[in-house]
Amino acid sequence: MATELIDKFCRLYESLDKHNLDQLGLLYSDDINFIDALHNLNGLDQLSHYFANLYANLLYCHFSIEQVIEDQGQASVIWIMEYAHPKINKANAIVVNGCSHLKYDEKIYYHRDFLDMGQMLYEHLPLLGGVIRTVKKRVVS
Repeated sequence: MATELIDKFCRLYESLDKHNLDQLGLLYSDDINFIDALHNLNGLDQLSHYFANLYANLLYCHFSIEQVIEDQGQASVIWIMEYAHPKINKANAIVVNGCSHLKYDEKIYYHRDFLDMGQMLYEHLPLLGGVIRTVKKRVVS
């Protein structure tokens, strides 16, 4: 059973958009270390700025929480993200599978996302997307 903090995390991420980013401070400590495939951010101000820029450029982004595995101050949250960006994939939906590793005490102080950047971005770019899809087909055949 997930702690109250992790339940709040899941509920917020499933409803996260540019209108409720002010709620990030309810989950994250002021010294949050947030890491994903492109960023290593330190502090709630950097994280809030990152999310504000991200959501300002998206048509939409929705997370579905699939599973939570929690033990002694850390959790792995397995999710599916669906998003659309006006300049990627002709603004069509892109679905990405991922996992967040969280460490926390009163609030979350470490958040690292694991995801396939090809699935999220590279496969949907002109020129590069075709090359990546070709390489993936050759690797599995």
